Amino acid sequence: MGQALNPTDAEGYIQLGKIYRELGEHEKAMDAFQGAIALDGEHAHAYNNLGLVHIDLGLYVLAIDMFQTALEFDPGNPAFYSNLGYAYDKTNQFTEALAAFRSAIEEDPTFVDAYNNLADAYLYREMYQEAIQQYEAALEIEAGDADVYFNLGLAYEETGEFLRAIQSYEKGISLDDSDAEAYYRLAQAYEKNGDTLMMRRYLEAFLARAQDIPYLQEQVRTAELLLDR
Repeated sequence: MGQALNPTDAEGYIQLGKIYRELGEHEKAMDAFQGAIALDGEHAHAYNNLGLVHIDLGLYVLAIDMFQTALEFDPGNPAFYSNLGYAYDKTNQFTEALAAFRSAIEEDPTFVDAYNNLADAYLYREMYQEAIQQYEAALEIEAGDADVYFNLGLAYEETGEFLRAIQSYEKGISLDDSDAEAYYRLAQAYEKNGDTLMMRRYLEAFLARAQDIPYLQEQVRTAELLLDR
């Protein structure tokens, strides 16, 4: 910790920058990563971390530049490719995003973040079968991420595979029961699958969790109407 707080080399500045980023001190984080670059202008991880700060701030074009520079100095790093793909996706450069994600997977076929980011890109564009394929590939590598199961459930629901959607949502809730919206989505899947009893059960669970969440108030009103039928 002393080295991180009082850096004397590039690695110390990077550790300090990571601490500041975790604290949400983005300007100080950028200063620290720039300090690392000043000491070692070819330090790939310094550029990558600087790119991550730009992503935090929504500065995706600047992030792309940082990740590309990181790859110049470490061209085989799958994380850098995955981060680059994410930044491209956020700037609606879909072709470039796909190429970056695929490069990440080529470099490391077990790099799960690349599969998940690729799947998210497909899901956002309503390419549900492609999203399903990538989420399932990710889950074969690492099966403990609730958000992946929730997103996979949504993709299954959109393709009319309601039973698989239910299974995915329930698995996600078993891993993280704090996501109120997941209960609403699960209730919807049960309704579409013709099981109104289970629909009502999960609507009640949703309402117990979502009453005070502002962005879910439209779903709260819908759930109340469905329970009053």
